[in-house]
Amino acid sequence: MKNLKKLSRNELKTVTAGQVWIAETRCGLTATTTQDWTPQQAAEWRDRVEAINCPTPTYSGPSNNLAAN
Repeated sequence: MKNLKKLSRNELKTVTAGQVWIAETRCGLTATTTQDWTPQQAAEWRDRVEAINCPTPTYSGPSNNLAAN
């Protein structure tokens, strides 16, 4: 989790309140929010973003020859 303050001029015009939180998930998704949260609340938000957008693989068979026809 990164709490970044460096934004472009256009982004600064649209941010009206709160902090900018940027979440980088394990599946490569980047999400941003401008909430006035504590670091713990932001971590919970990131975990929720991951739970919704980064599903765990459900395949449970052998891993050999998966691409073979």
